[in-house]
Parts: sequence; C-alpha cells; structure tokens
Amino acid sequence: MQKTVLITGASGGIGLRIAKAMLLSNYNMVLHGFRNMEALNSLKERYPEHINVVSSDISSQVGLDQLIQAASACDIVLHCAGIPSAGISWKVSAEEFRKVNAVNYEAPFFITQGIIPSMRSKNWGRIVFFSSIVAQTGIPGTAAYSASKSALFGLTRTLASELAANNITVNCIAPGYMDEGMIREIPEAMRAEIIAKTPVAKLSDTDGIVKMVELLLSNEANSITGQVLSVNGGLWM
Repeated sequence: MQKTVLITGASGGIGLRIAKAMLLSNYNMVLHGFRNMEALNSLKERYPEHINVVSSDISSQVGLDQLIQAASACDIVLHCAGIPSAGISWKVSAEEFRKVNAVNYEAPFFITQGIIPSMRSKNWGRIVFFSSIVAQTGIPGTAAYSASKSALFGLTRTLASELAANNITVNCIAPGYMDEGMIREIPEAMRAEIIAKTPVAKLSDTDGIVKMVELLLSNEANSITGQVLSVNGGLWM
C-alpha cells in the first residue's frame, strides 16, 4: 500500500530536499510550511495527485490543529520545521524562549501525538525528529535553541519504547553544519572556522541526510529505533 508522509518545514533547505527525493519514491505527501511557500506550491502543481500543501503557524494552537487534521492519517512523519535563536542565557527573553520551544519541541510533540492513533491502528509507522549538533556540544549563545533541540532526544527514546510493540520506529537525526538551511544565516568567516574544525574539512552534504531518512523509513530498518543519529562530518563524536 502506498504510504503517506508528513514533512513539517518542507519549504526549508533540508525539508525541501527530502520532499523532492521522496516524490521520486512515489509517496503521497502532506507538505507543511509557513514561509517561502512558492517552492511547495510549485511541487503541488507538478504532482497534484500526490501532494497536499498546508500553510500554518505551528507555534499557535490554531496552526497545530489545522496541520494535525490534514495529516492525522499519515504513516510517516518527518519533523524538519525549526527556528534558530541566538542569545546568551541570561539575556534571552521569556517570549523568545517560549517561541523557540513552541516550534522546535512542543509542535513536534503535539503533531506526533495527533498522528500516533492512526499509526497504531495500522500497526506500522515511522517518526523522525530533527535535532542539531548544537544540542550535543553546548555552544555559548544558543540556550533557547539547544534546550529545544535537546528535548527531542528524550522524546525520541520514550516514544520508541512506547510504540515498539506497534511496529512504529522513532528516531532522531542530529545534523551538523549542513550545506543548506540555517547555515545561510551564519557569517562567511564563521563558516570557514567551522569547516577548519571539521575532520572531513567541509560542510555536511544534505544528500547524506536524505539517504539516512530513506534508510529509516524502510521496512529493513524495523530494528533501528530510539536512536540519535549524528551526521556531522566528525565534528562531534
């Protein structure tokens, strides 16, 4: 039976790359975005029978409800949506902290919660969260962001334990500094420093993330669950 996948943040760098790759594998798709919707609408025009596009603000309850309603029957969910945050811990406002956690941690939890009943009824599912090397290394000035992304580690392991009996795997990918996405917001000089510190001496290739996702979604990966999988060029081991 043809599987249906939800990708949150599908209009972003990694999310869009994954969406394009999965279309070639004949999935039906619910593609979520909030900004930069032109790319998703263009995909919808090319593959109208396979794609449903949802534009919603998942930091709000209304936006969450809208997306959950559209994706409640999905077999697979890939949580690519996320927002950055920079600020030393004692200067981060309560508003900033809550906004970052609402998108990066609370939304993945509530969206997953809304889809789990359908997955359990089918006795099959795949859930993949996206964290970050920032949550693993403790970089100064990232308190709100690293906290939100670190929370996904515990959520991954708990859900994996709860859902294993239903043939639902739950994993988390922790990308390093990738060649697409949020790296565009980092100054050129800082990018050069990152590359110099990375054992493979380059930014991580987004295609490697796509291949990791393809593996985790396969039937052969049914014993890979509860894992945090790092793709970072050896920057953190």
